[in-house]
Amino acid sequence: MKVAILSGTSRKNNNTLRVAKAIKNLHELQNDEVEIVDFQQYDLPFSGGEIDETNPTNFQKHLLNTWQKAHLVYVLSPEYNWMMTPELSNLVNHYSGNHHAPLYSNKVFAMVGVSSGIGGRIPTMQLCSVFEKIIFHLGQFSVISPNKFESHYTQKELDENGNYIAETGYQNRLEKFVGYASSLTQRFVSIEEVQ
Repeated sequence: MKVAILSGTSRKNNNTLRVAKAIKNLHELQNDEVEIVDFQQYDLPFSGGEIDETNPTNFQKHLLNTWQKAHLVYVLSPEYNWMMTPELSNLVNHYSGNHHAPLYSNKVFAMVGVSSGIGGRIPTMQLCSVFEKIIFHLGQFSVISPNKFESHYTQKELDENGNYIAETGYQNRLEKFVGYASSLTQRFVSIEEVQ
């Protein structure tokens, strides 16, 4: 199975990347092919700026190639003033036209909200709503996982490499979330494509 993890914040030393690495670690135990797109290198222009699609930057190439070839796409957002990050909102503004339909075709999307306290639910709901609308608008067939993950007190649960710090039940919740997303992908995406 090919897995893309979009770590959706450009803040330096962010907690979202810790969760991305923890998810990657779990998929590597299953021998999946996993790539993280670290938004600390984010360079999509804001406020109506245009992307040169014939000459994408290294970040843009990595983002599009990783996303397009994936069967399972995790989209991670910290709860940013009770919303998903501006980077993710801007991402869907740039990559939601008809010529980007393959990004939304025959995939499972799993949403993760990240918080340094208790939070994360609101960005997962917003991400689900936006991605569902784009999938439908582009006439594609993909699934949004109904199981969303809220990472509470992330800096107390995971170290910088995505390893668990303490046994609090967090590990069990994250493993169930990743297991569900993997199983859903195996059911939804054809067996030949996943192997």
